[in-house]
Amino acid sequence: MNKATIIKSDGTEQVLDHRPTLNEAQKIVGGYIEFVSGKINGKVVIMVVDEEGLLKHKPKNSKATLAYWARYPGISSIIVGDVIILEGWRTVG
Repeated sequence: MNKATIIKSDGTEQVLDHRPTLNEAQKIVGGYIEFVSGKINGKVVIMVVDEEGLLKHKPKNSKATLAYWARYPGISSIIVGDVIILEGWRTVG
């Protein structure tokens, strides 16, 4: 099933009824996009993040960070800012 969900850094979520375009994805994450792999409920997902989020000092996104750590146990990096979770899609647009 193809699904796109916005996970905001405040923990709120919003399910999209479509695959976001590149321009829409950039607006949602607040910058240039980067694809990062995560794992939610045992399923590998693609997360769309702001590639410069850490440099911009965006707030930690706890839900996305947990998904990242589930995919890469032992890693200490965090995910910041608003994130789009893509399930079933590999790209935006």
